[in-house]
Amino acid sequence: MHRIDQIELISDGNIFHFKSANSFINYFSKIKIGVFVLICLFTLGSWLDISGIWCELPFMIHQLPEGWRLPSILSAVSQFAQTGPFIYLLIRYFFPTRVDNVKVIYMILIFGAVSSFLLAFFWNKSVVVHEEKRSIYLYILHFTLSLLDGMSTLTFLPYVGEYFAKEYIIPNYIGESFSSLLPATLALIQGFQDEDCNIPYQNKTSTLTRTPYKAKYSVFVYFLLIFLLLLISIAAFSYLNFSNYAKRARKNRFSWVSAEFSLNDETVDDSSQRDKEMKQKRNIKEKEMEIRFLFILTVMVTFVYYGFLPGLMSYSTIPYSNKFFHLSITLSSILLPLSIILSIFSYEVSIQRICLESVAPFILSFYIYLVSVLSPCPPFVNNKYNLGGYLIVFCWIITSLMFMRIRCLIAAKLEKYGKNILLKLGCFTIIGQVFGGLTTYFMVEYLRLFIDRPKCAPIDFCY
Repeated sequence: MHRIDQIELISDGNIFHFKSANSFINYFSKIKIGVFVLICLFTLGSWLDISGIWCELPFMIHQLPEGWRLPSILSAVSQFAQTGPFIYLLIRYFFPTRVDNVKVIYMILIFGAVSSFLLAFFWNKSVVVHEEKRSIYLYILHFTLSLLDGMSTLTFLPYVGEYFAKEYIIPNYIGESFSSLLPATLALIQGFQDEDCNIPYQNKTSTLTRTPYKAKYSVFVYFLLIFLLLLISIAAFSYLNFSNYAKRARKNRFSWVSAEFSLNDETVDDSSQRDKEMKQKRNIKEKEMEIRFLFILTVMVTFVYYGFLPGLMSYSTIPYSNKFFHLSITLSSILLPLSIILSIFSYEVSIQRICLESVAPFILSFYIYLVSVLSPCPPFVNNKYNLGGYLIVFCWIITSLMFMRIRCLIAAKLEKYGKNILLKLGCFTIIGQVFGGLTTYFMVEYLRLFIDRPKCAPIDFCY
């Protein structure tokens, strides 16, 4: 088990130990800063548009007919969209020579940008379906973006891992975390919006009248800004893919050995090379249990954080006020890159360390679930110091940071086994997310286990 004040990076078979005082200097001495930035800007487009929708939910949820059910519905729509990545995997399996990863990435980024542009105009358009208003245009565009972003899970990391050295996995995850940070920052600048309660609500002791806080700019402007950020991501990928500067930073693709990819095309007469290959294969076989365990942990993490919890966001936060709904989304997204940057200090860790760090976010996730079940009157809901609201914001922030860090550590652990293992890691990420999202949707839409607070409810509603 590595100490926290060390970083151990493996590149081309060499092991480097970096002391904490010089870890950043030593790390950046092994990479090109320009390529580092380009990868961050490129992978920024991975989940930028979907993150933008979720960060804007505090503004959208009170204007759309679905109300508090909207997060669980959008989460379910996202899971149905994951059929796209599995179709992509089947095409790769049966027609491996016809799949160009670069062209697929361009398709993801360009169609994502177009969909974000359309979202600015159609997000609040509703259609009557079975005598109930539904935000069909939002569903369709969210489905499209989820399909594309799901495919980014299977293409972005394998692209970086195939063409660039191991050290560039960190900017891959920094860029992915920035795809949450930038939309959240825009939403934080935009401000939060209260329920429109200008119509008085009578109760036993008082009449409640609220004047909603107005945002600094509209949802329309917000999605146009997301569109512009995606254009930047497209430009960064183009420069990364075609410029001589970035090409000089690429590694020898045929030096990346995995259990499924061997170097049989090398000179077979070189006995030392054959011995090295046999040793590598034996070592990989000994690590099969480790790989399986990390896949299982990935499914658990993505089931909880990327599938199950998002649909409960409104039920766990809005009872304390729309402000805490807004803060939970924006702050957890804004602080997300911190967990990746801090991973530079402990880039290579043991499985025991990964398991230990997984305990806290799973416990906090259970508390979020408990608060959602008790909605609209969860613990500390009427505390004069807003203890319950700040506590739930804390839980969302810590679970976000820790689960992202765990994903980064797992990817770093599996990178040495090659791009096919990273591709499988992306598959298990999607599997966990799909089952988690559908579970929440079933609990919200059919079992009705979670209850909304009436609009403009009296202050003493939970007494």
